[in-house]
Amino acid sequence: MDPLRPNLERIPGDGDARAERILRGLPRRIDAATVAALDDGDVLALGRYGARQVVVALRTRSKSRLRDALTAAALSERLRMIDPRDTMVALAPFVHVARELGVKPARLFAGVARRLPKGDVATLLRVFGARDDVTLESFLWRLVDTPDGPDIVPAPWGSP
Repeated sequence: MDPLRPNLERIPGDGDARAERILRGLPRRIDAATVAALDDGDVLALGRYGARQVVVALRTRSKSRLRDALTAAALSERLRMIDPRDTMVALAPFVHVARELGVKPARLFAGVARRLPKGDVATLLRVFGARDDVTLESFLWRLVDTPDGPDIVPAPWGSP
């Protein structure tokens, strides 16, 4: 898998329907038991969904899809976050897309954080979403035009 291909091209979408079912079944306030009931396949589907659907939200200008994508990414991170720096890199596209859609990142991230059980990921969402120094470039991403519309690509290390 070429890591420098656009997100929608390089990240499999075969779990999108699974992630959407999970998101539809979530309570308004997600409790620890709901999170604990997610298995490894759910976590993978949610993580991939978040990374793919942030691009779809940009292309379709859908604020609700952006919120769902961030919720999916946050749930996935809640169960597998090892290094918060990696999580911040993964969240930078959400900040960019929120701004492109006229959504205040701090408000979006805080809203998703309120739905999650208290903990590291909820705190990280609140703090990261409130930052004003987040750009795609500073977190090693870049926006590209594809025949199907804009997409996000990991920038190679050392690129400007």
